[in-house]
Amino acid sequence: MEPNKDSKITQRRTLQERIEAIFRLIDRQSEVFPKSRLKEIGLNPRTAEKWLKLIEYIQNQPKIRLIQTGHNTLIEKVEGKYQAMMRKMFIDETVPFEQRLLYVTDYLKSLYNRERIGDERKINESMR
Repeated sequence: MEPNKDSKITQRRTLQERIEAIFRLIDRQSEVFPKSRLKEIGLNPRTAEKWLKLIEYIQNQPKIRLIQTGHNTLIEKVEGKYQAMMRKMFIDETVPFEQRLLYVTDYLKSLYNRERIGDERKINESMR
């Protein structure tokens, strides 16, 4: 017996499937679009608003990296608060381009210093 093709539609999506659908839709857009277009992927206006606020909140947080080691997942902060603030400032289109360019430069320098200090710390710990 063939499975009902409509059963996929009525089946609840996982959080991962929802977020992937949102970003696929966003990626297909070539310009600004209304939130109501999220209906195309099955999100009502209230749910769409919640997802967009969550995405915006996450995008404003310091970057992290997940490291898989055997049976564990470790979380490493790639950015500190300063780097997160600088990133927000260089993507702020209300700031003049020349100033944003300086923020990008400061951001990259601070990331370099953070990585270098982290590498030095690892070397010192391994020598103990």
